[in-house]
Amino acid sequence: MYDRPNLGLEEAVRGLLAALEEAQKDEAEGRPVVVAIVDHKGELVCYARQDACLEMSKDMAVRKAYTAAIGRRNSADYAEYIEKATGRKIELAMGMQVTSGRGGVVIKRSVDGVCLGGIGVSGAANAPRDEEIGRAGIEAMGV
Repeated sequence: MYDRPNLGLEEAVRGLLAALEEAQKDEAEGRPVVVAIVDHKGELVCYARQDACLEMSKDMAVRKAYTAAIGRRNSADYAEYIEKATGRKIELAMGMQVTSGRGGVVIKRSVDGVCLGGIGVSGAANAPRDEEIGRAGIEAMGV
């Protein structure tokens, strides 16, 4: 029998709330974010957007989370890997559901490194800040 650990809704919501709390630190800059969390298959578990977020951030957060989950590594790292392997940008090699954008962080179980999913953040002042917000969410999950 194949038994695989899964990302539960409780952990995902805990991570989502922590990511949004981290993003609140940037409220004075007027940079509302979108946070998406997917399971290891790339299926959406939870999602939230701050008021007045950019339209493109809504889609990008999901794409970043999906890319991190199916690639089992952060979105930008997986995009680089695919480009080296195929000679094409990840969007051309795999379709528009994935992205080369930085800000998708893989969620791995701490005890054995099994990929549980991905968290994608879009809309912060820059891509490193998107990742920082995502990491705050993962830390709060306690996985």
